[in-house]
Amino acid sequence: MTLVGIAWRNIRQRLLTSGLTALSLALGVALVVATLVTGRLVNQAFESGSGLGYNMIVGAKGSPLQLVLNSVYFISRPIENIPWAFYQQFLPAAERADGLDGTYAASTKTAVPICMGDYYRSYRVVGTNAAFFDRLTRGDGRPFAFATGKNFRDDDFFGGVLGAAVAANLGLAVGDEFAPTHGADDGAVHDPFIVRGILARTDTPIDRGVFVNMEGFYLQDGHAKPLPEGEAAAPEAALATPAAGHVPLPFNQREVTAILLETASLPGLPAELTAMGLRTAINEGRDGQAALPVAEIRQLLDLFVKPLELLLLLVTALVVLVSAIGILVSMVGSSLERSRDVAIMRALGARRSHVLTTVLIEAILLAVGGGLAGWVLGHALVGAIGPWITTNAGVTASLFSAAPVAEALLVPFLVVLAIVAALLPAIAAYRTDVAKWL
Repeated sequence: MTLVGIAWRNIRQRLLTSGLTALSLALGVALVVATLVTGRLVNQAFESGSGLGYNMIVGAKGSPLQLVLNSVYFISRPIENIPWAFYQQFLPAAERADGLDGTYAASTKTAVPICMGDYYRSYRVVGTNAAFFDRLTRGDGRPFAFATGKNFRDDDFFGGVLGAAVAANLGLAVGDEFAPTHGADDGAVHDPFIVRGILARTDTPIDRGVFVNMEGFYLQDGHAKPLPEGEAAAPEAALATPAAGHVPLPFNQREVTAILLETASLPGLPAELTAMGLRTAINEGRDGQAALPVAEIRQLLDLFVKPLELLLLLVTALVVLVSAIGILVSMVGSSLERSRDVAIMRALGARRSHVLTTVLIEAILLAVGGGLAGWVLGHALVGAIGPWITTNAGVTASLFSAAPVAEALLVPFLVVLAIVAALLPAIAAYRTDVAKWL
Protein backbone atom coordinates (compact mmCIF):
# COMPACT_ATOMS: atom_id res chain seq x y z
CA MET A 1 0.00 0.00 0.00
CA THR A 2 1.27 3.47 -0.84
CA LEU A 3 1.80 6.19 1.75
CA VAL A 4 -1.21 8.07 0.38
CA GLY A 5 -3.30 4.93 0.75
CA ILE A 6 -2.17 4.48 4.35
CA ALA A 7 -3.01 8.13 5.13
CA TRP A 8 -6.44 7.75 3.57
CA ARG A 9 -7.06 4.55 5.56
CA ASN A 10 -6.17 6.42 8.76
CA ILE A 11 -8.70 9.14 7.89
CA ARG A 12 -11.42 6.56 7.24
CA GLN A 13 -10.71 4.78 10.52
CA ARG A 14 -11.38 8.04 12.37
CA LEU A 15 -14.16 9.21 10.03
CA LEU A 16 -16.13 11.24 12.58
CA THR A 17 -13.11 13.09 13.98
CA SER A 18 -11.63 13.64 10.53
CA GLY A 19 -15.01 14.78 9.17
CA LEU A 20 -15.50 17.34 11.94
CA THR A 21 -11.96 18.65 11.45
CA ALA A 22 -12.49 19.02 7.70
CA LEU A 23 -15.89 20.65 8.32
CA SER A 24 -14.44 23.30 10.64
CA LEU A 25 -11.81 24.08 8.04
CA ALA A 26 -14.44 24.19 5.28
CA LEU A 27 -16.54 26.71 7.21
CA GLY A 28 -13.50 28.93 7.74
CA VAL A 29 -12.57 28.75 4.05
CA ALA A 30 -16.18 29.45 3.04
CA LEU A 31 -16.12 32.65 5.12
CA VAL A 32 -12.81 33.70 3.56
CA VAL A 33 -14.06 33.05 0.01
CA ALA A 34 -17.36 34.84 0.63
CA THR A 35 -15.50 37.81 2.14
CA LEU A 36 -13.04 38.00 -0.76
CA VAL A 37 -15.73 37.78 -3.42
CA THR A 38 -18.08 40.19 -1.66
CA GLY A 39 -15.25 42.68 -1.13
CA ARG A 40 -14.41 42.52 -4.82
CA LEU A 41 -18.08 43.07 -5.71
CA VAL A 42 -18.28 46.08 -3.37
CA ASN A 43 -15.22 47.60 -5.03
CA GLN A 44 -16.71 46.85 -8.42
CA ALA A 45 -19.99 48.49 -7.41
CA PHE A 46 -18.25 51.73 -6.49
CA GLU A 47 -15.80 51.71 -9.37
CA SER A 48 -18.61 51.07 -11.86
CA GLY A 49 -19.69 54.68 -11.43
CA SER A 50 -16.35 56.03 -12.64
CA GLY A 51 -16.85 55.26 -16.32
CA LEU A 52 -20.29 56.58 -17.19
CA GLY A 53 -19.19 58.97 -19.90
CA TYR A 54 -18.48 61.98 -17.69
CA ASN A 55 -15.47 62.88 -15.59
CA MET A 56 -16.81 65.75 -13.48
CA ILE A 57 -19.93 66.61 -11.50
CA VAL A 58 -20.99 70.16 -10.72
CA GLY A 59 -23.39 70.88 -7.88
CA ALA A 60 -24.04 73.17 -4.94
CA LYS A 61 -21.32 74.02 -2.45
CA GLY A 62 -20.87 71.38 0.22
CA SER A 63 -19.40 67.90 0.51
CA PRO A 64 -17.98 66.67 -2.82
CA LEU A 65 -18.35 63.06 -1.68
CA GLN A 66 -22.04 63.57 -0.92
CA LEU A 67 -22.45 65.17 -4.34
CA VAL A 68 -20.90 62.10 -6.00
CA LEU A 69 -22.86 59.57 -3.93
CA ASN A 70 -26.13 61.31 -4.72
CA SER A 71 -25.53 62.01 -8.40
CA VAL A 72 -23.73 58.82 -9.42
CA TYR A 73 -24.96 56.15 -7.02
CA PHE A 74 -28.40 57.57 -6.18
CA ILE A 75 -27.77 57.36 -2.43
CA SER A 76 -27.60 60.10 0.19
CA ARG A 77 -29.51 63.36 -0.09
CA PRO A 78 -28.89 66.22 -2.54
CA ILE A 79 -26.86 69.04 -1.02
CA GLU A 80 -28.91 71.84 -2.56
CA ASN A 81 -29.97 72.95 -6.01
CA ILE A 82 -28.10 75.29 -8.36
CA PRO A 83 -29.72 77.89 -10.64
CA TRP A 84 -30.62 77.09 -14.22
CA ALA A 85 -28.55 80.11 -15.26
CA PHE A 86 -25.43 78.44 -13.84
CA TYR A 87 -26.14 75.28 -15.84
CA GLN A 88 -26.39 77.39 -18.99
CA GLN A 89 -22.83 78.63 -18.46
CA PHE A 90 -21.66 75.21 -19.71
CA LEU A 91 -23.72 75.27 -22.92
CA PRO A 92 -22.56 76.39 -26.39
CA ALA A 93 -24.38 79.11 -28.29
CA ALA A 94 -26.48 76.60 -30.26
CA GLU A 95 -28.09 75.34 -27.05
CA ARG A 96 -28.75 78.70 -25.43
CA ALA A 97 -31.73 80.97 -25.96
CA ASP A 98 -29.49 84.08 -26.28
CA GLY A 99 -27.22 82.49 -28.91
CA LEU A 100 -24.05 83.16 -26.92
CA ASP A 101 -21.46 80.69 -25.61
CA GLY A 102 -21.55 80.08 -21.88
CA THR A 103 -18.59 80.98 -19.67
CA TYR A 104 -17.38 77.35 -19.48
CA ALA A 105 -18.61 76.19 -22.90
CA ALA A 106 -15.10 76.00 -24.40
CA SER A 107 -14.01 73.53 -21.72
CA THR A 108 -17.17 71.42 -21.93
CA LYS A 109 -17.87 68.64 -24.41
CA THR A 110 -21.14 67.46 -22.88
CA ALA A 111 -23.23 68.90 -20.07
CA VAL A 112 -26.25 66.91 -18.86
CA PRO A 113 -28.47 68.28 -16.07
CA ILE A 114 -30.13 66.05 -13.50
CA CYS A 115 -32.93 66.89 -11.07
CA MET A 116 -33.69 64.79 -8.00
CA GLY A 117 -36.14 64.72 -5.15
CA ASP A 118 -38.77 62.18 -6.17
CA TYR A 119 -39.08 58.41 -5.72
CA TYR A 120 -40.97 55.60 -7.31
CA ARG A 121 -41.44 52.65 -4.97
CA SER A 122 -38.08 53.21 -3.23
CA TYR A 123 -36.15 53.88 -6.48
CA ARG A 124 -34.71 57.31 -7.16
CA VAL A 125 -36.38 59.34 -9.90
CA VAL A 126 -33.94 61.38 -12.00
CA GLY A 127 -35.19 64.21 -14.18
CA THR A 128 -32.91 64.77 -17.17
CA ASN A 129 -32.96 65.23 -20.93
CA ALA A 130 -32.46 62.92 -23.90
CA ALA A 131 -28.72 63.71 -23.95
CA PHE A 132 -28.22 61.49 -20.90
CA PHE A 133 -28.63 58.35 -23.00
CA ASP A 134 -27.78 59.82 -26.40
CA ARG A 135 -24.46 61.48 -25.54
CA LEU A 136 -23.18 59.87 -22.35
CA THR A 137 -21.94 56.28 -22.27
CA ARG A 138 -22.39 53.33 -19.93
CA GLY A 139 -18.62 52.98 -19.47
CA ASP A 140 -15.59 52.15 -21.63
CA GLY A 141 -17.01 54.29 -24.41
CA ARG A 142 -19.92 51.93 -25.03
CA PRO A 143 -23.27 53.63 -25.72
CA PHE A 144 -26.37 52.78 -23.74
CA ALA A 145 -28.42 49.97 -25.23
CA PHE A 146 -32.14 49.43 -24.81
CA ALA A 147 -33.52 45.98 -24.07
CA THR A 148 -36.93 47.15 -25.25
CA GLY A 149 -38.25 50.48 -26.48
CA LYS A 150 -36.09 53.57 -26.95
CA ASN A 151 -35.02 56.83 -25.34
CA PHE A 152 -37.60 59.53 -24.69
CA ARG A 153 -37.51 62.70 -26.81
CA ASP A 154 -37.01 66.16 -25.34
CA ASP A 155 -40.49 67.18 -26.56
CA ASP A 156 -42.03 64.09 -24.94
CA PHE A 157 -42.62 65.81 -21.62
CA PHE A 158 -43.94 62.76 -19.79
CA GLY A 159 -41.70 60.07 -21.23
CA GLY A 160 -39.46 57.93 -19.05
CA VAL A 161 -36.72 55.32 -19.19
CA LEU A 162 -36.22 52.57 -16.60
CA GLY A 163 -33.02 50.88 -15.48
CA ALA A 164 -32.88 47.11 -15.96
CA ALA A 165 -33.19 46.30 -12.23
CA VAL A 166 -36.18 48.62 -11.77
CA ALA A 167 -38.10 47.11 -14.68
CA ALA A 168 -37.30 43.55 -13.59
CA ASN A 169 -38.19 44.06 -9.92
CA LEU A 170 -41.35 46.07 -10.50
CA GLY A 171 -42.59 44.20 -13.56
CA LEU A 172 -42.96 47.31 -15.72
CA ALA A 173 -42.89 47.23 -19.53
CA VAL A 174 -42.80 49.75 -22.37
CA GLY A 175 -46.10 51.64 -22.49
CA ASP A 176 -46.86 51.26 -18.78
CA GLU A 177 -47.53 54.30 -16.62
CA PHE A 178 -45.84 55.10 -13.32
CA ALA A 179 -46.48 58.00 -10.96
CA PRO A 180 -43.53 59.23 -8.84
CA THR A 181 -44.04 60.49 -5.31
CA HIS A 182 -42.64 63.74 -3.96
CA GLY A 183 -39.70 63.55 -1.55
CA ALA A 184 -40.36 60.00 -0.31
CA ASP A 185 -42.36 56.87 -1.06
CA ASP A 186 -45.23 58.17 1.06
CA GLY A 187 -45.14 61.68 -0.41
CA ALA A 188 -47.69 63.37 -2.67
CA VAL A 189 -48.32 61.44 -5.87
CA HIS A 190 -47.33 63.28 -9.07
CA ASP A 191 -48.70 63.04 -12.57
CA PRO A 192 -47.92 59.75 -14.34
CA PHE A 193 -45.09 59.24 -16.83
CA ILE A 194 -45.06 56.64 -19.61
CA VAL A 195 -42.28 54.08 -20.01
CA ARG A 196 -40.70 54.67 -23.43
CA GLY A 197 -37.71 52.38 -23.01
CA ILE A 198 -36.03 49.87 -20.71
CA LEU A 199 -32.24 49.85 -20.63
CA ALA A 200 -30.17 46.73 -21.11
CA ARG A 201 -28.31 45.73 -17.98
CA THR A 202 -25.16 47.80 -17.35
CA ASP A 203 -24.01 46.53 -13.92
CA THR A 204 -23.78 50.17 -12.84
CA PRO A 205 -26.01 52.35 -10.63
CA ILE A 206 -27.97 53.21 -13.78
CA ASP A 207 -29.76 49.87 -13.41
CA ARG A 208 -31.45 51.20 -10.24
CA GLY A 209 -32.60 54.53 -11.71
CA VAL A 210 -35.97 55.80 -12.92
CA PHE A 211 -35.29 58.49 -15.53
CA VAL A 212 -37.92 60.98 -16.66
CA ASN A 213 -37.98 63.96 -18.97
CA MET A 214 -37.03 66.96 -16.85
CA GLU A 215 -39.64 69.09 -18.66
CA GLY A 216 -42.34 66.93 -17.14
CA PHE A 217 -40.39 66.80 -13.86
CA TYR A 218 -40.49 70.62 -13.62
CA LEU A 219 -44.26 70.68 -14.15
CA GLN A 220 -44.96 68.58 -11.04
CA ASP A 221 -46.34 70.25 -7.92
CA GLY A 222 -43.58 71.60 -5.68
CA HIS A 223 -40.84 71.52 -8.34
CA ALA A 224 -41.04 75.11 -9.58
CA LYS A 225 -38.86 77.65 -7.80
CA PRO A 226 -41.04 80.40 -6.32
CA LEU A 227 -40.46 83.81 -7.86
CA PRO A 228 -39.60 86.81 -5.67
CA GLU A 229 -42.45 89.25 -5.27
CA GLY A 230 -42.72 91.51 -8.29
CA GLU A 231 -40.46 89.41 -10.55
CA ALA A 232 -41.99 88.28 -13.84
CA ALA A 233 -41.46 84.86 -15.38
CA ALA A 234 -38.58 84.61 -17.87
CA PRO A 235 -39.18 83.48 -21.46
CA GLU A 236 -40.04 79.83 -21.88
CA ALA A 237 -37.31 77.36 -22.77
CA ALA A 238 -36.50 77.98 -26.41
CA LEU A 239 -35.40 74.43 -27.08
CA ALA A 240 -38.34 72.70 -25.38
CA THR A 241 -41.27 72.35 -27.76
CA PRO A 242 -44.54 72.68 -25.84
CA ALA A 243 -46.28 69.35 -25.50
CA ALA A 244 -50.00 68.98 -26.00
CA GLY A 245 -51.62 71.03 -23.27
CA HIS A 246 -48.35 71.72 -21.45
CA VAL A 247 -46.09 74.79 -21.44
CA PRO A 248 -42.43 74.51 -20.37
CA LEU A 249 -41.53 76.00 -17.01
CA PRO A 250 -39.90 79.46 -17.26
CA PHE A 251 -36.12 79.60 -16.90
CA ASN A 252 -36.04 81.62 -13.69
CA GLN A 253 -38.25 79.05 -11.95
CA ARG A 254 -35.90 76.18 -12.77
CA GLU A 255 -33.12 74.64 -10.71
CA VAL A 256 -30.99 71.56 -11.22
CA THR A 257 -29.51 69.21 -8.63
CA ALA A 258 -26.26 68.60 -10.49
CA ILE A 259 -24.58 68.75 -13.90
CA LEU A 260 -22.76 65.74 -15.35
CA LEU A 261 -19.83 67.04 -17.37
CA GLU A 262 -17.60 65.49 -19.97
CA THR A 263 -14.76 67.97 -20.35
CA ALA A 264 -13.35 68.90 -23.73
CA SER A 265 -9.73 68.73 -24.84
CA LEU A 266 -8.48 72.21 -25.61
CA PRO A 267 -6.00 72.53 -28.48
CA GLY A 268 -2.60 71.30 -27.35
CA LEU A 269 -3.81 70.24 -23.90
CA PRO A 270 -4.91 66.79 -22.61
CA ALA A 271 -8.47 66.38 -21.32
CA GLU A 272 -7.16 65.79 -17.77
CA LEU A 273 -5.48 69.20 -17.70
CA THR A 274 -8.65 70.84 -19.02
CA ALA A 275 -10.63 69.16 -16.24
CA MET A 276 -8.22 70.42 -13.57
CA GLY A 277 -8.41 73.98 -14.87
CA LEU A 278 -12.20 73.90 -15.13
CA ARG A 279 -12.51 72.41 -11.65
CA THR A 280 -10.35 75.15 -10.17
CA ALA A 281 -12.33 77.88 -11.93
CA ILE A 282 -15.67 76.51 -10.72
CA ASN A 283 -14.55 75.93 -7.13
CA GLU A 284 -13.12 79.44 -6.88
CA GLY A 285 -16.51 80.88 -7.80
CA ARG A 286 -19.54 81.22 -5.54
CA ASP A 287 -22.16 79.46 -7.66
CA GLY A 288 -21.18 75.83 -7.17
CA GLN A 289 -18.48 73.20 -6.77
CA ALA A 290 -16.92 70.64 -9.08
CA ALA A 291 -16.08 67.11 -7.97
CA LEU A 292 -14.17 64.35 -9.75
CA PRO A 293 -16.07 61.07 -9.24
CA VAL A 294 -13.02 58.82 -9.61
CA ALA A 295 -11.00 60.74 -7.00
CA GLU A 296 -13.86 60.90 -4.50
CA ILE A 297 -14.72 57.22 -4.79
CA ARG A 298 -11.07 56.22 -4.52
CA GLN A 299 -10.87 58.23 -1.30
CA LEU A 300 -14.02 56.53 0.00
CA LEU A 301 -12.62 53.09 -0.77
CA ASP A 302 -9.29 53.88 0.88
CA LEU A 303 -10.83 55.39 4.01
CA PHE A 304 -13.77 53.08 4.70
CA VAL A 305 -14.28 50.11 2.40
CA LYS A 306 -10.76 48.66 2.34
CA PRO A 307 -10.19 48.87 6.13
CA LEU A 308 -13.55 47.15 6.68
CA GLU A 309 -12.63 44.49 4.12
CA LEU A 310 -9.29 43.92 5.87
CA LEU A 311 -11.05 43.62 9.24
CA LEU A 312 -13.42 40.99 7.86
CA LEU A 313 -10.50 39.12 6.33
CA LEU A 314 -8.68 39.21 9.66
CA VAL A 315 -11.69 37.72 11.43
CA THR A 316 -12.11 34.98 8.82
CA ALA A 317 -8.35 34.29 8.87
CA LEU A 318 -8.62 33.73 12.62
CA VAL A 319 -11.41 31.25 11.95
CA VAL A 320 -9.14 29.36 9.54
CA LEU A 321 -6.36 29.48 12.11
CA VAL A 322 -8.66 27.96 14.72
CA SER A 323 -9.51 25.26 12.17
CA ALA A 324 -5.78 24.60 11.71
CA ILE A 325 -5.47 24.20 15.46
CA GLY A 326 -8.30 21.69 15.16
CA ILE A 327 -6.17 19.74 12.69
CA LEU A 328 -3.33 19.85 15.19
CA VAL A 329 -5.51 18.54 18.01
CA SER A 330 -6.98 15.85 15.79
CA MET A 331 -3.58 14.69 14.59
CA VAL A 332 -2.11 14.69 18.09
CA GLY A 333 -5.00 12.60 19.34
CA SER A 334 -4.73 10.18 16.46
CA SER A 335 -0.96 9.86 16.87
CA LEU A 336 -1.46 8.78 20.49
CA GLU A 337 -4.15 6.30 19.44
CA ARG A 338 -2.07 4.66 16.73
CA SER A 339 1.33 4.53 18.39
CA ARG A 340 1.10 0.74 18.27
CA ASP A 341 0.26 0.85 14.55
CA VAL A 342 3.30 3.04 13.94
CA ALA A 343 5.47 0.60 15.89
CA ILE A 344 4.17 -2.30 13.78
CA MET A 345 4.91 -0.34 10.58
CA ARG A 346 8.43 0.28 11.81
CA ALA A 347 8.88 -3.41 12.73
CA LEU A 348 7.76 -4.39 9.23
CA GLY A 349 10.48 -2.23 7.71
CA ALA A 350 8.95 1.25 7.36
CA ARG A 351 11.46 4.00 7.81
CA ARG A 352 11.00 6.89 10.18
CA SER A 353 10.69 9.21 7.16
CA HIS A 354 7.80 7.07 5.86
CA VAL A 355 5.94 7.45 9.13
CA LEU A 356 6.51 11.20 9.23
CA THR A 357 5.42 11.59 5.58
CA THR A 358 2.26 9.55 6.18
CA VAL A 359 1.15 11.89 8.97
CA LEU A 360 1.86 14.97 6.85
CA ILE A 361 -0.04 13.50 3.89
CA GLU A 362 -3.01 12.85 6.16
CA ALA A 363 -3.03 16.48 7.26
CA ILE A 364 -2.71 17.68 3.65
CA LEU A 365 -5.64 15.48 2.57
CA LEU A 366 -7.79 16.96 5.33
CA ALA A 367 -6.74 20.50 4.38
CA VAL A 368 -7.30 20.04 0.65
CA GLY A 369 -10.63 18.25 1.17
CA GLY A 370 -11.89 20.80 3.67
CA GLY A 371 -10.52 23.67 1.57
CA LEU A 372 -12.24 22.54 -1.64
CA ALA A 373 -15.50 21.94 0.22
CA GLY A 374 -15.21 25.41 1.78
CA TRP A 375 -14.47 26.97 -1.62
CA VAL A 376 -17.63 25.46 -3.08
CA LEU A 377 -19.65 26.45 0.02
CA GLY A 378 -18.33 30.02 -0.14
CA HIS A 379 -19.40 30.43 -3.76
CA ALA A 380 -22.74 28.84 -2.97
CA LEU A 381 -23.19 31.43 -0.19
CA VAL A 382 -22.43 34.29 -2.59
CA GLY A 383 -24.82 32.76 -5.12
CA ALA A 384 -27.55 32.54 -2.48
CA ILE A 385 -27.27 36.24 -1.57
CA GLY A 386 -26.53 37.21 -5.18
CA PRO A 387 -30.02 38.57 -5.94
CA TRP A 388 -29.85 40.81 -2.85
CA ILE A 389 -26.39 42.11 -3.86
CA THR A 390 -27.56 42.69 -7.43
CA THR A 391 -30.62 44.62 -6.29
CA ASN A 392 -28.87 46.80 -3.72
CA ALA A 393 -25.38 47.23 -5.16
CA GLY A 394 -26.16 47.27 -8.87
CA VAL A 395 -23.57 44.62 -9.80
CA THR A 396 -24.17 41.05 -10.88
CA ALA A 397 -23.38 38.55 -8.13
CA SER A 398 -23.75 34.84 -8.75
CA LEU A 399 -22.30 31.44 -8.00
CA PHE A 400 -19.55 32.15 -10.52
CA SER A 401 -18.48 35.52 -9.11
CA ALA A 402 -14.86 35.25 -8.04
CA ALA A 403 -11.73 36.95 -6.77
CA PRO A 404 -9.34 34.85 -8.93
CA VAL A 405 -5.95 35.95 -7.61
CA ALA A 406 -6.81 35.73 -3.90
CA GLU A 407 -8.67 32.44 -4.31
CA ALA A 408 -5.77 30.88 -6.26
CA LEU A 409 -3.49 31.53 -3.28
CA LEU A 410 -5.92 30.06 -0.77
CA VAL A 411 -5.32 26.32 -1.32
CA PRO A 412 -1.49 26.55 -1.24
CA PHE A 413 -1.84 28.58 1.96
CA LEU A 414 -4.04 25.85 3.47
CA VAL A 415 -1.54 23.15 2.51
CA VAL A 416 1.29 25.06 4.20
CA LEU A 417 -0.92 25.68 7.24
CA ALA A 418 -1.81 21.98 7.45
CA ILE A 419 1.85 20.96 7.25
CA VAL A 420 2.75 23.37 10.03
CA ALA A 421 -0.14 22.11 12.15
CA ALA A 422 0.85 18.47 11.57
CA LEU A 423 4.56 18.88 12.30
CA LEU A 424 4.22 18.21 16.03
CA PRO A 425 2.26 14.95 15.71
CA ALA A 426 4.43 13.94 12.73
CA ILE A 427 7.58 14.38 14.81
CA ALA A 428 5.95 12.46 17.66
CA ALA A 429 5.20 9.58 15.28
CA TYR A 430 8.74 9.84 13.91
CA ARG A 431 10.16 9.34 17.41
CA THR A 432 7.85 6.45 18.39
CA ASP A 433 9.70 3.87 20.51
CA VAL A 434 9.16 0.55 18.73
CA ALA A 435 10.27 -1.60 21.66
CA LYS A 436 7.91 0.16 24.10
CA TRP A 437 4.77 -0.41 22.01
CA LEU A 438 5.57 -3.95 20.91
